[in-house]
Order: sequence, then structure tokens, then C-alpha cells
Amino acid sequence: MKTTINISMATEDINRFSSREDLRNFYHKYGCSGLEVMTLPGADEISSSSFFQPDMVTGVHLCCRSDWMNQTPEQMDQMIAEYQSQMAWARQMHAEYIVFHATQVCTEEIVTYRPLHTDREVIDALVPLINRILSAFPDEPFLFLMENLWWPGLTFLNPSIAEELISRINYKKKGLILDTGHLLHMNHELASQEEAISYLNAVLDKNTSIIPWIRGVHLQQSLTGEYIKNFLANPPEFSKDPDVYACQCYEHIFAIDRHEPFTCQGIPGLIRRIQPDYVTYEYITRSREEHARYLEAGSRALIGGYQ
Repeated sequence: MKTTINISMATEDINRFSSREDLRNFYHKYGCSGLEVMTLPGADEISSSSFFQPDMVTGVHLCCRSDWMNQTPEQMDQMIAEYQSQMAWARQMHAEYIVFHATQVCTEEIVTYRPLHTDREVIDALVPLINRILSAFPDEPFLFLMENLWWPGLTFLNPSIAEELISRINYKKKGLILDTGHLLHMNHELASQEEAISYLNAVLDKNTSIIPWIRGVHLQQSLTGEYIKNFLANPPEFSKDPDVYACQCYEHIFAIDRHEPFTCQGIPGLIRRIQPDYVTYEYITRSREEHARYLEAGSRALIGGYQ
């Protein structure tokens, strides 16, 4: 099992480190073998900076469109080209796996929590899209992992959906990546990390058939059920200005999905049960110092339990 840290291609993330060697030393300090890099549109251009090197990159997290089902054919072509560009960069970096969000959600659904599509409708639309994207990579240079969210699509609450999604993808090197925090957002009553671990194991109890397909884990937690319940009971007023509205939606998402360290005693047992090939300490942080604190806490909980 390899452990990694997440980093994006955003200048704000890269500028936390004085050099590639500084970044290598940073993740090695916490027992990690490399990076899971979040790409940005234009990844092929950013790669010319040569900041990231193949020996550093274990996985690549695609910059995924959330609202894509109602696009025009021209927009779909452009989106597919963007995905393939990011994946070409992943191949250039000799990435072992890539991550793809298996979901569909628009801003209306984000702020109302009223889905406009069922999980099956999303999967039925998603399968041909994924197969078209992957057709550009017949040599299968990396493992293609589909990630759960708390919006329509892959949620892990319906095992048959996950099984069908996997079976219909025309790519042998495929699997799933379980984001623990995303799954916790499906239960707004969780009040502690211990309750969260129990919930994750209960969901896995119903998904035993797909556990072997879970090749990666994004290990994080966000116990924000009270925030969600208060938000829905007392919805704020959103701006009519599209740019301001978009910012408000992002703030809302980050308030739900905080990506903080999972530190309770049940973590090693959960990972032993899944036996993934990759575990990413996937955090949202405001500084290098905060990232270091998160990694210290998260890695101690996981690796300490194995020793």
C-alpha cells in the first residue's frame, strides 16, 4: 500500500515549497511515497514548468466537471478534449492511477439538496462519456478510478449501481476510490469520528461485493451534518449576480466538505478491511504549516495503528 499527499497545480499550492526537493522532503517526512496531483484546465501547459517530475507523481486527480449532462455536443467535445489533455499529462508523469468524479450536480441541487436526476440516470449518461474519454488510451497506461460523491451518481449506498458502473466501462485497468468524507455526507446525524467509522463499516457491510474494486481511499473526514441541517432549515439569500452566486456555492461546498484529518482508533482497521493499493491524505489547508499539522495527525492515526 502506498500513501500519498494531495496537491493541486494552483500557484498557491506550489509556492508553499521552495523546490521540488523541498516538496519531496515534505511528503517523505510523513511516510508518503509521492503525490496525488489535482490538475487544472491546461495541464499540458503547466507541465512545461517541470515542477512536477515522474518520480513524485503517484496519482493524478482530474479536474472534473460537476454539471455536464445538459451540455451541447460542442461543449461535450471540448470537455472530453480537456479530460484527455489532463490524462495525457498523467501518462507523461507515469502516474499509476487517475481519479474521476462519477457524479452530476448543478448549482440548484447544491443549494437545495433536491436531486434532478437519479443515480441510475447519471450512471447511464456517464458510461458512454467515460468510454469515449478512455478510447484515446487503448494502451491503458494507468488505473482508472471512479470516486464517490454525495450527489447523484456513485455514492456507495447502492451496490448495484457501483457494480453496473464498473462492468460497463470498456477499460480493464479500472476500479473505485472511496472518499471517506464524501460518504459521511450521506448521513447528517453523525456527531463523532467513532460514529463515522461505524457508519463507514456499516456501508461496507452492504457493499462486500465491490470492496475488491476499491483500489484507493481518500482518507479524510468532515462531520458537517449540523451545518447541512441548519442550512436547509434556514437557507441564506443567494446573489442574482452569476459570479457572486458561483462564489457562494463554492463557499457552501467547502463548508460541507472540509477535508480534515481522520484520527480515531478505527482508521487502521478500516484500511485493513478494504486493503487498498493507495491511500491519500486528502486535505484542504490554508498554509504549509496547517498541511503539516494535518499530515502529522492523519499519518499518526493510520501508520501508528499498523506498527
